[in-house]
Amino acid sequence: MKEKLLKLIQEKEAKKTELAAQAEKTKDVIELKAIKEYIATLNEDIANLKTLLSEAEGNGNAQPPANGDEEARNKLETRQATTPTGGINILGTYNLNNQGTGNEQVDDVFATTEYRQAFKDYVLKGTQIPDKYREKRDAEFTVVGDIGAVIPTTVMQKVVEEALASGMILPKVTQTAFQGGVEIPVSDIKPTATWITEESPSEEQKKTVKNKIMFAYHMLECRVSLGLLSATVSLPIFESTIIKNIKEAMIIAIETSIINGSGSGKPKGILKETIKSDRIISFDEAEIGTVSGWAKVEAAVPLSYESGAVYMMAKSTWEKYLNGATDSNGQKLGFVTISENQQRKLNGRDVILTDYIKGFDKATTGDIFATLVKLDEYILNSNLNMSYKKYYDEDFNKWVHKSIMIVDGKMADTNGMIFIKKA
Repeated sequence: MKEKLLKLIQEKEAKKTELAAQAEKTKDVIELKAIKEYIATLNEDIANLKTLLSEAEGNGNAQPPANGDEEARNKLETRQATTPTGGINILGTYNLNNQGTGNEQVDDVFATTEYRQAFKDYVLKGTQIPDKYREKRDAEFTVVGDIGAVIPTTVMQKVVEEALASGMILPKVTQTAFQGGVEIPVSDIKPTATWITEESPSEEQKKTVKNKIMFAYHMLECRVSLGLLSATVSLPIFESTIIKNIKEAMIIAIETSIINGSGSGKPKGILKETIKSDRIISFDEAEIGTVSGWAKVEAAVPLSYESGAVYMMAKSTWEKYLNGATDSNGQKLGFVTISENQQRKLNGRDVILTDYIKGFDKATTGDIFATLVKLDEYILNSNLNMSYKKYYDEDFNKWVHKSIMIVDGKMADTNGMIFIKKA
């Protein structure tokens, strides 16, 4: 046992040295970060292995105290009593003896280094995922029948983390993980506080909740191009490449649906909602660049929805008709601002530029070219688990890599939304 532990420590130390040299050469920030995280994991593994080695070396010589120290005697006897016949199963901690009872509990098998390596081999070499992981997958992902593998939890967490950091719209919506097909009262998502007196029941007790929201099991498929040329690529580089590609595909797919999704087979987009007629403002070319025109928009916003609402529009609309707006003397109008870090504001509100909304010039009569909305009123419902499948496209003679996520979304409250259309 001691020899195996020593060998493991040496292998991990050698891997650290290899990664450190690799870190010196790389110019990719994402790759460097992945390498550093992997080294930190190796350091933790090495420390644990050294602790086990120390215990293994000291355990064989331990004898019950001859006399005097009753407490120490009891501790040692207790330890020996709970030790399985044949000695302490130190190697079992690292799955080295392959003699487990089968009852060991792992919190998340898809987060283990062993599964991460198996996933890498599946993507690069086409090696099938071991049966023990496929059985666990089939038990947890019952909706998708043709998935090849589950993306490791650690990779998926990093994808979501980076997507939230770099997305323009995704970080601002409300994210939930409700079960699909169940009607959920909007009050459960957006709780309200009420005063309760001894003489009368609370509003929650006597009212019937009429506004409900229900999410479906929509499949989001992100096809990604990995460009991995070598089957010998290291695990951290492989995972950083996976993260980068899936993150970009996921952001585009989800943010597009948040704005323009039809609601059929995908989330329902903000621009597909039906709102009150007095919340729809129309601009022609003469009015779009005026203070009075945008004052009409502000006047249509209910006071209770005043805080937190943002404008969304195309970059071409912003630059040509708002940032470039001038008065009759050619002086730039002051109702729009841009800070040093490119934070744009219109009438004091944040402006999010997006390619998912038509610019004013490309819009036709009646098209929405801008909107004012509280993005936290949009509910994106997903457990954020993604499966992964690799197959060969005979028509295009290339490997296709795709990821599938179950996701739905819709506005919980549309009363504060304003649509701005082309007259």
